[in-house]
Amino acid sequence: MIKTMYNILNKTEGIAMTNNKKNNGGRPAGRIKTAKIEISIEPSVKEEFMSLLREQGKTASVEIGLWIREYIKSYHK
Repeated sequence: MIKTMYNILNKTEGIAMTNNKKNNGGRPAGRIKTAKIEISIEPSVKEEFMSLLREQGKTASVEIGLWIREYIKSYHK
């Protein structure tokens, strides 16, 4: 009986420890949740677009995001 209680206590201790999870990645503190949009374009168009962005030190995600925000803004004028 004592051995059984000891085993139960050890098991519940292990369960309690899983509530103290370490953050192993994900979104950094303070960053807002984002959503993704997928587009389909020809590979040659994508390669040229990406090449031009690299030359300018820009990223597709930021540039497309800016374009979408500007589009929405101009729609509401």
